[in-house]
Amino acid sequence: MTCQRFEERLSAYLEGELATAEKAEVDVHLAACPDCATLLALMKDMTGAMAAFPEAEPSPTLLKSLYAIPAAKREKKKLFRPALDWLTRPALQPVYAAFTVLFVAASFVLFHPGGRGIRKQFDLTFHRGIGTVEKLYAGAGSLKSEVGSFAGNVVKSVKTLDLLKGGEGIQ
Repeated sequence: MTCQRFEERLSAYLEGELATAEKAEVDVHLAACPDCATLLALMKDMTGAMAAFPEAEPSPTLLKSLYAIPAAKREKKKLFRPALDWLTRPALQPVYAAFTVLFVAASFVLFHPGGRGIRKQFDLTFHRGIGTVEKLYAGAGSLKSEVGSFAGNVVKSVKTLDLLKGGEGIQ
């Protein structure tokens, strides 16, 4: 076993956490390596010295002030949270993103040196779109009247040909 591998397992060896095969491997290394044996002796002494220290207990005032910190944060959160809670909801993130995009686009159009040309191009494109929509709407109106007359002709044809109800005429 190399010294580096031994040093990695030294704490587990001192606390008795190693398997029997690993413990035997460490024992063989300790017998062959005086540096590692010295390190183990130092660690045992340090562990014993640290165990002799008394456990420090915090003062009651320190405990009281430490327990007061989370309570104060909860009170502060209760005070401001309901008023601004709706601003932090994840459901509003797409709305914030859309406003950001619109704000950046508006800033570019309004404050860009070539903004006047951009605005003219936007107006032209917008009005072309409106014109196209108006043409489609007018075409849909004429189509509606044609479909209405066509439907009347179909109903008359069905009545005269007695196609419905097994040859009985429709009244």
